[in-house]
Amino acid sequence: MTDTSLSPRRLILGIAALWALAATVLLAVAYSRIAPLEMWDPDDYLRLQQVRDWLGGQSFFDVTQYRIDPPHGVPMHWSRIVDLPIAGLILLLQPLLGGASAERVAASAVPLITFAGTLSAVALATARLAGRRAALLAATLAATAPMILFHVLPMRIDHHGWQTALGLFAVAACFDRRPLRGGTMGGIVTALWLAISLEALPAAAAIALLLALRCLCWGETERLRAFAAAFGGASLLLFAGFHGRAGWGQYWCDAVSPAWFGPLIVTPITAAIGLRIATRRGVGARIAALVLAGALGVALLAATAPACLAGPFATLDPVSRHFWYDNVLEGLPVWRQPADNAAMLIGFPLVGLLGTLAAWRSARTSAEARNWLTMAAILAAAFAVALLVQRAGGFAHGCALPGTAWLLARLLGAIDRWRRMPARVVASATAFLALSPIGAVAAGVLVVDRTAPATNAAKATAPVHYCFAPCTSLDPLARLPRSTILTGLDLTPRLLIATPHSYAGSGHHRDPQAIRRVILAFTQPPEVARRIMATHGMAYLLIDPTGTETNLYAGASHDGLAARLLRGEVPAWLEPVPLEGSTLRLWRRRS
Repeated sequence: MTDTSLSPRRLILGIAALWALAATVLLAVAYSRIAPLEMWDPDDYLRLQQVRDWLGGQSFFDVTQYRIDPPHGVPMHWSRIVDLPIAGLILLLQPLLGGASAERVAASAVPLITFAGTLSAVALATARLAGRRAALLAATLAATAPMILFHVLPMRIDHHGWQTALGLFAVAACFDRRPLRGGTMGGIVTALWLAISLEALPAAAAIALLLALRCLCWGETERLRAFAAAFGGASLLLFAGFHGRAGWGQYWCDAVSPAWFGPLIVTPITAAIGLRIATRRGVGARIAALVLAGALGVALLAATAPACLAGPFATLDPVSRHFWYDNVLEGLPVWRQPADNAAMLIGFPLVGLLGTLAAWRSARTSAEARNWLTMAAILAAAFAVALLVQRAGGFAHGCALPGTAWLLARLLGAIDRWRRMPARVVASATAFLALSPIGAVAAGVLVVDRTAPATNAAKATAPVHYCFAPCTSLDPLARLPRSTILTGLDLTPRLLIATPHSYAGSGHHRDPQAIRRVILAFTQPPEVARRIMATHGMAYLLIDPTGTETNLYAGASHDGLAARLLRGEVPAWLEPVPLEGSTLRLWRRRS
């Protein structure tokens, strides 16, 4: 099949059919979780709770979780942008299905919508680089990429799926044949990407830097100027639209706030103005304009919020970092991952980089070569970020798809010329499997199996996996009078959804004092927990005896509260409270 035989309409229909098939499979995978509202991660539960609070009357501009560490609560760093489609579907379906069913449908549908966006972005970027046939192959490969699929499973309503989709749309905009349209759309999408999560900052900065290099090396000033103007303007409008008056005075480092106005608004707008002035004054003037704009933004950041230069987690105390942050796999580098995770993270981007460089070497025009070289640089940057932070792996795998699809299209084209049909079928299937993310995972598993002793030793020191949704009834706990409960950090989001109670803390870094209190309560002698509970008005203490978090605390100190409770050594100031039908264990604090 030649590229011209695949019309735009057939490409769209092919992607739609592919999405429908993949969505059906994902629904089947997640089916058992939908009815009991069992999500994949604590952040998914807390996202739903954030939507519930808003629909229940909490201000649109207030994303504080008041039932965590009451009475002041935890000010979350999450944007309402991700809440909008979830809340919209709930409001639309609630009159027809009732509140509970509407929530389940929304939590199932929204991730699949983001998956449609990811497939579309991958196909658009690949079509602009390699043609429509390769675009369909890239979308097909995307539907087999575990690091992309995990973030779009039904009930996975955190923001990571949105990050991957928007990031890939930003990449596609870099290769739009119309510089003004591509720059404008790229700037808007990148601003939206960052407004959802500042985790995208390294990748967004890499894209902006590459556009700047194209401007300086090949004179593509119009694209960069449009990108900068749209990015700066959209960043300002998004902040104004999703933050109330109080937000303009809160200098947070972990989300778009006035602390970041320098790099995210002043720098791009200044760059757009400077480039317009320097357009006819040569490369030196353009360099001066860009350097001045960048220096101005960094200077404003350093002057207004110098703490942000160290990152959002720099202020975590050693206890919180050791027991909580260092056990969150998605935030750890590749060398802190289990061997199978590391193999999955590394394998496919290397295949994509090989294909991208091969496409660059085979380019027939200078413009085509520039585009493939830019794609290789974007992939290299995304891969580097993913090696440092595992949650960036989905975007890195997405960036690997165009080059892999180009390579696969070339292989399939050569195989199509073979005379024997059985050989063509076997060879085509083998080529697809070998170059797909599934093939990279299979290769990684083989490597892990061959190094089993080393892998087992690594697992002894690897971060633990927490039980986020205990497989037990929470109804007895929900029927108790409303109280504040001391329990594990990772259980809290699930319990917020299922019960009316408030909780001591959760694994969300804007309340480091609460995180530290919870850890100390379980790892120190019982009197520490008694003082904490009395000081903060906590009436109950709850543990999951089979949960990994409880056992982590118990293993930290033989004399700590968690270890004593697991051994049955209950302090006299705790009174057992039976929870019929539940494996959780609850105690009431005696006055």
